[in-house]
Amino acid sequence: MHSLRTLASVALIAVVGLLGGCRGEPKVVDYARDYPALRQGETVNIQVFRRPTEIELTNTTARAFGPCTLWLNARYSRPLDGLGVGQTLVLPLAEFRDINSEAFRGGGFFATDTPDRLVLAQIETKDDTGASRLLGLIVVSHVDDEAK
Repeated sequence: MHSLRTLASVALIAVVGLLGGCRGEPKVVDYARDYPALRQGETVNIQVFRRPTEIELTNTTARAFGPCTLWLNARYSRPLDGLGVGQTLVLPLAEFRDINSEAFRGGGFFATDTPDRLVLAQIETKDDTGASRLLGLIVVSHVDDEAK
């Protein structure tokens, strides 16, 4: 009888723990920060394609970028180790976080919220003097956006 109560208690704790994990609290990330107070400089020839749950970008410029931050909609960011000449990256939108660690709402089949539109993409990088600067990227409309 004692082991049955113990088993029931453990099961109850497990169920409560699982239900508590479904609250939707944002995952705190160490790179969540406020949008930098910088003016955007030039726009570089890097096209950003919006997919339902990810973005794809290819560096078609003649310059490589070292460690930098990719910003979406002047709110959500994700650090990059770098972006080499000709390199293509496919990045999940859920990895982009705002200052409160809230994720970019990418959409998808199981999405419960309206997806965020992608209207602005920028790279925060360092110039030759080590000063931070923002470079604009070219946002390409998602195929589904064309039909709306």
